[in-house]
Amino acid sequence: MLNRIKLYLMKFLKISFLLLFCLAINAVTVDTGHANVSLVKFENVDEAQSQTLIGIRMDMQENWHTYWKNPGDSGGPIKVKWSHDDSISISELYWPTPTLIPYEPLMTYGYKNFVIFPFEINNSSNVNSHIEANIDFLICDDICVPEKAFIKTNLNEIKNDASLYNWFLKVPSQTLPVKASVDSEFIDIRFSWPFDVSSAIFFIDNQDIAEHAADQNLIKEENNYLLKIKKLDDVKSLEYLSGVLSINDNESFIIDAEIENATQNSLNISFLQALIFAFVGGLILNLMPCVFPIISLKVLSFVSMSNQSPSKIRAHALSFCAGVIISFLLIGFAMIFLKQAGLYLGWGFQLQSPLIVGLLSLLMFVIGLVLLSDINIGSSLTRLGGIGTSGSLVSSFSTGILAVIVASPCTAPFMGAALGYALIQPSGITLPVFSALGLGFAFPYFVLSASPSLINYLPKPGNWMVALKEFFAFPMFATSIWLIWVFSVQTSSNEVIFLLMTILMISLLIWISTKLNKSSYRFVIFVIAAFVIFFQFRDIPSNEIQSTNALKLESYDYVQWNKNIENEYKDKNQAYLINFTAAWCITCQTNDKIALSRPNVKEYIYENNIQYIVADWTNKNDEILKTLESYDRNGVPLYIFWKPGMSESKILPAILTEKILLESFNNS
Repeated sequence: MLNRIKLYLMKFLKISFLLLFCLAINAVTVDTGHANVSLVKFENVDEAQSQTLIGIRMDMQENWHTYWKNPGDSGGPIKVKWSHDDSISISELYWPTPTLIPYEPLMTYGYKNFVIFPFEINNSSNVNSHIEANIDFLICDDICVPEKAFIKTNLNEIKNDASLYNWFLKVPSQTLPVKASVDSEFIDIRFSWPFDVSSAIFFIDNQDIAEHAADQNLIKEENNYLLKIKKLDDVKSLEYLSGVLSINDNESFIIDAEIENATQNSLNISFLQALIFAFVGGLILNLMPCVFPIISLKVLSFVSMSNQSPSKIRAHALSFCAGVIISFLLIGFAMIFLKQAGLYLGWGFQLQSPLIVGLLSLLMFVIGLVLLSDINIGSSLTRLGGIGTSGSLVSSFSTGILAVIVASPCTAPFMGAALGYALIQPSGITLPVFSALGLGFAFPYFVLSASPSLINYLPKPGNWMVALKEFFAFPMFATSIWLIWVFSVQTSSNEVIFLLMTILMISLLIWISTKLNKSSYRFVIFVIAAFVIFFQFRDIPSNEIQSTNALKLESYDYVQWNKNIENEYKDKNQAYLINFTAAWCITCQTNDKIALSRPNVKEYIYENNIQYIVADWTNKNDEILKTLESYDRNGVPLYIFWKPGMSESKILPAILTEKILLESFNNS
């Protein structure tokens, strides 16, 4: 009898257990031991779209916590496996911004006491579909316990919970532009913020990069904020940085940045230094070979005005200055606008367009024709530079514009650092630097406008001016030939033939116009010339060319640059010299002829096993521009040298001679 009672009791317990198990399976809330886990939903309806969210709600016991996708020094993220009807689709987990959860001496990232993990759900059939969630998670206090919850239900049984949407709003959705770099100890994140920042915490995606327990130091710099994160000692280099930046504990942003090696940034300058560098660089730019042909026209115009009134000399000088400064500001505005649109641009970007290069080569050739002859095809062109007493203020203004356009292939000393600084700053910083560059370029003419009597120190007008004017036609022809060569590097032989034919036809039309007396006939010739230019240039590609192999250097056996090449060579302890160059950069070509191609330099490079690397920026290349910016530069030339034993790469001077180059090698 007693055995029979025991048997009935065992059966009752088994049935009770099975009933409780079934109830737990079908329940929307499951007690896992240290948390109540449930499914909740919320439908967000606004004018733009309707969005249905489903969430895993975890009501944890007091002081217990679970983890973010990167748990920090210990722990593990939640894992969810869904089963549902084919009419349902569920997104990946949207991770709300976590909080710091210290456990000396460790630091973890997660959620304490309560969290809802949101997902987006789409039910195409709009029926009461079944849904299952198999949830594995780690929950911790003084101890850590792996727990599970299996929930089987249907959509109609899931409770609506408005707090789900609040947790969905904690998921960062906007990417904050930052400048990220790495040195021997820290990951540096620089960002701009319009309000005071009292705290900033970076939650890194990768668990094995940063020392999570180390303090993150926030530093207010002149124009931005710097957050320094201690990295692990065995992390030598990084390519990308991703995670979430929490600002003032109430706003969070996605960080997804290409990281640069901070040891390469050998020059950090302030805003005031950038202004000074830009001014001095602009002043020196007057002496660069790319500007000489145009500046020579302006010099001639001032010589011809020696007998004019001081007010007229001042007006022409100021008109030229206005053309220069406005042009630099327009370039600055264009670079800011295009960069905000997601395009990567650097100094001289317009000459990466074959269309612009072709048009400039035609313009230089036409100016050469005008200077070499007595052709008169309109005062706006023949008076470009204002040669003679009848030059207009518009022509002086136009000469200033043209001088800036042809100055773009040159990077004067100090310019590279100033522009590199300017183009990573907010527009309120960028534009003053471009203004300083324009002021430096126009400074000699400002001096002349302030003291027109200085023109009396120039030679007196005479017949020598006619001969000099004709002589200056040849620098124009030389510039045109050089631009045609750049055009040939950027395009193909067919396009070069079309360009030469265009130059021939325009020259013929100019000659025909000199034989016509009526202005109406000349207007017809002008329309025909415009049509010829449009027809010939319409199929020439603009600035969308992406190429890294355009420039062929015969003076060296060299290696083509790639974005990982420096790390590869440093890992192999291989010395290297990188030449960031472009066919349209006159300074680059000059340095190549007078320094890099010299026998003594080539012999030194060979005997010391220095690998010569060429980064050709003739055509648009975003990876090269990003690398230039990592060195605080925004244009070419740039020369980078490294050899075993050096703690960091060395930036060589922008203007090279054989002596400067060899001394730089030996003193490194």
